[in-house]
Amino acid sequence: MAKGKLIVLEGGDSAGKSTQCDLITKYFNNNNITYKFLHFPMYGDNEFSEVISSFLRGGFGKSNEVNPYFVANIYAMDQFLFLPKLKQFLEEYDVVLLDRYIFSNIAYQGAKYGNDTKESKDIKQWISDFQWGFLNMPYPDLNIFLNVPIEISKQRLLERKESEQREYLNGKEDIHENDLELQERVNYNYIQEFTAKPGCVIINCAKLITEKSDEIIKDIYWKTLTPENIFYSFINHIESIINVRKSI
Repeated sequence: MAKGKLIVLEGGDSAGKSTQCDLITKYFNNNNITYKFLHFPMYGDNEFSEVISSFLRGGFGKSNEVNPYFVANIYAMDQFLFLPKLKQFLEEYDVVLLDRYIFSNIAYQGAKYGNDTKESKDIKQWISDFQWGFLNMPYPDLNIFLNVPIEISKQRLLERKESEQREYLNGKEDIHENDLELQERVNYNYIQEFTAKPGCVIINCAKLITEKSDEIIKDIYWKTLTPENIFYSFINHIESIINVRKSI
């Protein structure tokens, strides 16, 4: 059995995973917990990550024009080719922290079809059987999903398009991020999966502000929680997995 614990942070695009990964690794450093941080897709590491980059740039067509099983395969193989190193890191470190893993593949490819359709259910099951079954990828000790309301995600994605350039896009736009209806279905799939699967924790990253007037209560807007509040809401789950109870 591997020494280290596999912890995965999941979420839709612009959910705030990078910020939370920074807070988690800072916590590890402060508490002398050895760790290795990785991000999937593993851009620049193998041939499949290059195909993923081309796909996200629109090299094979729009997100709804590319066969989801093809896309599921290239994401799966990007992770599978890194499996020897992943196993090595799990032997060498207390924790391996991943930004995205198999649940991302399940949520995004399932979202290529309508919610709760047979096609969506079939591909989600196929990915699960293929990656955890046939490829024997390790199942995480802890999966954390950052649940950001779609209204907030859409605004963040619009702001990202205007301000952020990422190397793998070569100046082009990400076809997953551009498809806002897809993003809504992705969030739906994550909640479905994390509600049903073991070792999964859903962290709500915003609260709905309500107003009462003339005895009528109505929802006004979503208020995003601070990164620190989000972090504090799940750190106890991490501590229980790595069997430590130290000051943050």
